[in-house]
Amino acid sequence: MIEFFGYKIKEEYKNYMKKIGIIIAVMLIIVIVSLTMDKTEKKSVKGISKEQVVLNKNKEKYNKHIRFYNRILNIDKGLLYYFEDAGMDKKFKVIQNEDIKADIMVDKNFIDKLKELENSKGKKDELDKKAIAMLPILEKMLPITDEMKIYYKNKEYLKDNYAKAQTLHTELLAVLGKYNQVTKAYKEIFEKKSNEIKKLMIKDYDKRRQFITYNQFMFIEEGNNLIGEIHKQGLDASDFTVKGNSKKLKKIEAKMGKAFIKFEKSLKNKKQIEKEGYNSGDHGEFIQKANKFKKSVNVFIQRIEKKEKASHSSVSDSFFAQTEEGTPENVLANFNEVIKEHNKLLAKKTKK
Repeated sequence: MIEFFGYKIKEEYKNYMKKIGIIIAVMLIIVIVSLTMDKTEKKSVKGISKEQVVLNKNKEKYNKHIRFYNRILNIDKGLLYYFEDAGMDKKFKVIQNEDIKADIMVDKNFIDKLKELENSKGKKDELDKKAIAMLPILEKMLPITDEMKIYYKNKEYLKDNYAKAQTLHTELLAVLGKYNQVTKAYKEIFEKKSNEIKKLMIKDYDKRRQFITYNQFMFIEEGNNLIGEIHKQGLDASDFTVKGNSKKLKKIEAKMGKAFIKFEKSLKNKKQIEKEGYNSGDHGEFIQKANKFKKSVNVFIQRIEKKEKASHSSVSDSFFAQTEEGTPENVLANFNEVIKEHNKLLAKKTKK
């Protein structure tokens, strides 16, 4: 298995999917807090929790860094798909009769936003400094990735027999180490901040007796714990039936199941539904996606216990691994769908 960002290729993909799930959740959590705060402040200053005050004070800054972080994840995704096709060796791996993905999302708009931060007069904290530190390498990568997009989109490799493909591949490999270094430093600090926000939100839901939203969030937390355990065990489609520890995964699955039962029970209280700004039936899509996620987890654990390996297609390509039921990648993809539905519900709630 080839190496990428210090992980095996498929390992980094798995880590990337986990982060995508987290970032989607964090993005809307911050937006929701800001909207909730605005409405609450109009009603009564006394009704604002300590957690809401802290989050509202920092919402503009966090929202900005969420956008930066999301941009980096999209670049990571593009790099991952490219290197799955082209390989990590110095010599470009020629793939006959197949389109190569080279949509690496480094763009001038992102670089300009980082420059705005660099030139701003306000005091820079550690997160700001780590973001600014990404500027030089992104500026170096931009002409390479721009040229790659045009080259592969126009299928110029069919005309020059991949000659320029090798040149671009060499140039990209030359900057990859520095890119990994500076983005890793930024992501680590951002994720620490995200965890702080998450803890504040849990306290806030509890204090305001938002039981449906709280229980839903706790189910997602247990789901995230399961994703964390998959990552901790270093599982992907190629090795999960050999390396997977089903006992540890089963314990988390049981906690997740209990959290989901609590959530469903809280939905039976019509007064609570109205209190939290929902309508009866609003959670139908979320429940459907949650059940699909739970099923994929169950199949995943069963496959580990039965030593039922993934298909050759899933082992060799992350895209196929996402759709094969019971692979680690499939579990992650289904969890991400749960997060998306959760965010839709929160967005709908704040519009009322």
